[in-house]
Order: sequence, then structure tokens, then C-alpha cells
Amino acid sequence: MPLTRENPDPLADPQVVSDLLLYRMAVITRSTSLPLVRLFEGEFGITRRHWHMLALLVEHGAMPSSRLATLCWLDRPRVSRAVSGLIQKGLITRQAGAGRTQDLMVTEAGQQLYARAMRRVGALNAELACTLSLAERQLLDGMLTRLQAHVAAISEQAARETPAAGRNKRRG
Repeated sequence: MPLTRENPDPLADPQVVSDLLLYRMAVITRSTSLPLVRLFEGEFGITRRHWHMLALLVEHGAMPSSRLATLCWLDRPRVSRAVSGLIQKGLITRQAGAGRTQDLMVTEAGQQLYARAMRRVGALNAELACTLSLAERQLLDGMLTRLQAHVAAISEQAARETPAAGRNKRRG
């Protein structure tokens, strides 16, 4: 039986999971996953992970894979596998970087795919955004910017104060 009640401030005082800001954001994100997967895999022949990495390389320029791993919140082995796939598809290449490092950079084919995919993803984004007025979109943009900055500060504090989870340790 569903719980029904009035909560005047569900984001500040969540009583059920559907009141949680992160839950609601996750629902929106997951709800757009299927159209994006079909778009990337069906139309462009890449995965969402490939798209994310390609977009970061286009937007931030050439960088070592370790920096790319940090920007896309993945461990190095996953990034390495995805980078190999992007290289095989001719979308990125390696070039000599600073010292002994190698930088990843987008090829002309990668730039073209990014531009085509960005138009399609932008259209989906516009379809979602059109449910809000211009003033609401501007307000939401400002709020998201503040939330992102606050989350970054919380994450930095947690990294300083909380030991790593130790997922690889045996539990007894």
C-alpha cells in the first residue's frame, strides 16, 4: 500500500525514497538511458562510455589517459579498454605528451562523429528542457551550478576525512 502524506519540503526533509534529490535525478538520468544507448550504439556505433570520453577529449583537448580517467570517474583499466575501442574505430589517436606520457587526441573522424552526435543529443536535451520556461531553465541552470560546486566541496572533504572503503580487503 503506497504511503500518502503531505511533505511541505521533501528535498530538505525526505521521508521516502522518492523525496530524495539524488533519487529523483537518477530517475531522470536512467529514464533517458535507453534512447541514448540506441542513439549511440545504433546510429553512431559507439557506447555511452565511448561518447563520454570522446566528448571530454573534444571539449578539454589532448590529455593523458590518467586525466581522462579522472574526468570520467572511471578506473584506468576501464578507460584503457574504452580508449582501445576508440582508437580501433579511428576516433582518437595517441601522440607523444609531456615527458614519457602519451596524450590522447581526437581525430578528424572523431570530431565529425562528435558534431553529429552532439546535434542529436542536443535535440533530446532541448526536448526535455522545453517543458520549462526560459526563466525556469535559467533558474535551474544556476541551481545545478551551485549544487555541482557544493557536491565537489563535499567530495573533497570526504576524501580528506574518510578512509577508502577497502573493497578489495577480505571481510571476516
